[in-house]
Amino acid sequence: MFTGFRDFDDTLRALSLLQRRFDHAFDDWASPVAVEPVVRASRSAWPAVNAFETAEAFVYKAEVPGLAERDVSVYVEDETLVVRGERKSQAPEGYEPRLRERAPIAFARKLPLPGRIEGEAVTATLKDGILTVTLPKAKETLPRQIAVQSL
Repeated sequence: MFTGFRDFDDTLRALSLLQRRFDHAFDDWASPVAVEPVVRASRSAWPAVNAFETAEAFVYKAEVPGLAERDVSVYVEDETLVVRGERKSQAPEGYEPRLRERAPIAFARKLPLPGRIEGEAVTATLKDGILTVTLPKAKETLPRQIAVQSL
């Protein structure tokens, strides 16, 4: 008897769900991220990266849990640090997957460098799921002390 109202209610529920999904998709653009300095990063960017600067180098740390050295590659192209890799998710031989929440993913992150670096001295280490890339600053950009002479 009231099937028309039930259909209308289902339609409104579906529209509400669609609206929430659109809102969630654009959350990253609508609200600023509260870190210093203010950086707008996408929640879907993988791996998550933090960048630091010391007096001698720029240091980038990326979370890459479950990846080995052979699964990740690091490049410096122009004024950009490029981190590429692939996380595979295969069941061991003879096993059948029942639950798969860690999806396989191929990724490439291009991260701008804030200054000139010594390309030949870049190092990358992987320990406990954290990839640390150290990019020494170019010698000509490092501060140097000038000796003052009296006349």
